[in-house]
Amino acid sequence: MGEKKLEISTRDNTYFFPLDRYYYTHDPGHIWFKPDNDIFEVGYDDFGQKQGPILNVRTRKLGKEYPKGKAFGTVETDKFIGPQRLPLTAVLVEVNEAVIEKPELINKDPYTNWVVRIKPTKLEEEINSPDIIPLGNSNKLKRYIEDEIEKYEEE
Repeated sequence: MGEKKLEISTRDNTYFFPLDRYYYTHDPGHIWFKPDNDIFEVGYDDFGQKQGPILNVRTRKLGKEYPKGKAFGTVETDKFIGPQRLPLTAVLVEVNEAVIEKPELINKDPYTNWVVRIKPTKLEEEINSPDIIPLGNSNKLKRYIEDEIEKYEEE
């Protein structure tokens, strides 16, 4: 798919979304996940990370399966402390220790600095869920982000 991306600009920000990954919208949303064979990298999208500098990231134990929607950890910004939700039922297989030690890496490059790698266990059942924006679906992604901008930027 190359370097295709969606760009959305507002009065205050410009947000970028590579179209080579899925986006998980279940509240609080703003999680991307990208396949690498049978493992997926999981991180924060550009909109999510721009809502406040990321100060702290914690994750659950590796090697355990967690259901879709369950928190795989927490994130803390200057405005928010909340769950990081799994986009798919999966086993946590790796934590990005660099991000745990320096969470601000996510603010510098949210799409390179993933948080965890997961191995989905119910991929076929869950990948077409309504709260997952499919690879390359710029129309659905644009509608989602425009709704989020309305919610968060105009408060």
